[in-house]
Amino acid sequence: MDTFMGFAVHMDFEGQKLAERLFQIIVVAFGAVGWLWGYYVQDFHMTVLTLGAGFILACLVTLPPWPIYRRYPLKWAPAQDAPSAASTSDGTSSKKKKK
Repeated sequence: MDTFMGFAVHMDFEGQKLAERLFQIIVVAFGAVGWLWGYYVQDFHMTVLTLGAGFILACLVTLPPWPIYRRYPLKWAPAQDAPSAASTSDGTSSKKKKK
């Protein structure tokens, strides 16, 4: 399932790493600014609102699979032929064991 209603729904590994890093930076930055602002105005409610706004912004930036998170597609190995049914059904290999 690579698309949903015409939109790509996947991220590559580098994109996941970038999204996680951006999320952490945004939440920590808004938390620090919110704490300073709340301390300045002596209102903890402002701290919580600022942190909540940072969380919402971080979710909007990192949760949708934006094209920036799909810049390094995975290179899959070529498909290999499946082993024949005769050699896998009895659990023995086609080569005889040495005695």
